[in-house]
Amino acid sequence: MRVAFFATAAAVRVEVSSHEQSPLAALQSEFAAVEAEIKSAGKITPGVYATVQKLQSMVTSIIEPAIVESHAADQLLVLTVFREIISCDATYTKFVNGDKMAALTALKSVKTEFDHCGGTVEELKAKFAKCLDDRDVLVRHNNTVCCQEFAICSSPTGYGDCEVVKLEQGFAGCDYKAMTGEECFAHARSLVEPLSGYFQNQDKKYEAVRFECAKFSAATKAKVAECAYLQEAVNAKVSETNDWAERFNQGGEAFAGKCAQRCSDYKTCRKEKETQYLKITGPCESGDYAAGNGCVMNREQDRRNEWESTQLIKCMLQHYCEGGHFDEDLLEKCKKQIKSCHLVIDYPKVPELIPCEIPTCEACPGCDECLDRPYYQYETPCYSNGPANGCVSVEKPECPGWC
Repeated sequence: MRVAFFATAAAVRVEVSSHEQSPLAALQSEFAAVEAEIKSAGKITPGVYATVQKLQSMVTSIIEPAIVESHAADQLLVLTVFREIISCDATYTKFVNGDKMAALTALKSVKTEFDHCGGTVEELKAKFAKCLDDRDVLVRHNNTVCCQEFAICSSPTGYGDCEVVKLEQGFAGCDYKAMTGEECFAHARSLVEPLSGYFQNQDKKYEAVRFECAKFSAATKAKVAECAYLQEAVNAKVSETNDWAERFNQGGEAFAGKCAQRCSDYKTCRKEKETQYLKITGPCESGDYAAGNGCVMNREQDRRNEWESTQLIKCMLQHYCEGGHFDEDLLEKCKKQIKSCHLVIDYPKVPELIPCEIPTCEACPGCDECLDRPYYQYETPCYSNGPANGCVSVEKPECPGWC
């Protein structure tokens, strides 16, 4: 029979071979001799009594402490290896509650800035679109008024005269034989009398139209400038938003990659430590399990067998020491009293693997810049080469919806 025995406080494992006896084997051998002698003599002799006391001392001072020490060493070994499994969990949990949480908080902060910028882009985009609509209305009004001015002052003769009125008689003259100069002037004056106040009224109308044209031109130019400012503002905010989007996308990619790497490291750690734990605990089907660190379950069973054998001998020795003789009933009674529960190794159950949550951060798309739309405005009254209706080419502003 193979017997494992821890002989020193350093828990050095010694295997019993055919030419080397353990204390338990020596105890069993000497006890067999004592038992045979008592059976032969029918009682305990002084020499046998001395041997019994020696064997009792061997049990209490050497064999029992060695078994208990061996049990404690293996229990510590099991717990030490198990703690390495727990250490894998603790390291990953620390990452989840520490670095991962901090990175997630930072990423959410970037997303908040991104969303805020997006909202601002929406507001500016709406203002810009309204500005374009208002500008187009002003341009239409401006062009309509300026067209009226152009119609009033069309300069038909090309000599710079704005309006030529044809009189009823083609010309006014004077017949000096029949009429005096004063009479001729009076006749000529009667011909243009109907025009009294006409040119003044026409001039007033023209001045009013010209004034309205100038007024609309100034308002339109102001609106054009306002729209240009809003376009610059919205595109600047779009650029800022795209910067936040880029930061979020890069941070999300790095965050997901880090989570995936830590998860992989954790699973690798658990696999290695669980394999080591199973190797340490056993049981082993074959091999020199007494000489290595593994197969604790095998050594546990051996120790319990050793303990029970030792306690049986100890019980019988106590009976003999008290002057008794060999008794089969007493042997059975001793067997029933033996307990080895205190030598049972506690094998902690390996906990379930912590689920890895690897986030998938979808990329935030950026926003395109807002573009102006074409329009045409008369800037000079009577601009003869403009479109016939002086109107605006109306198109929708090219500003995509917010992502």
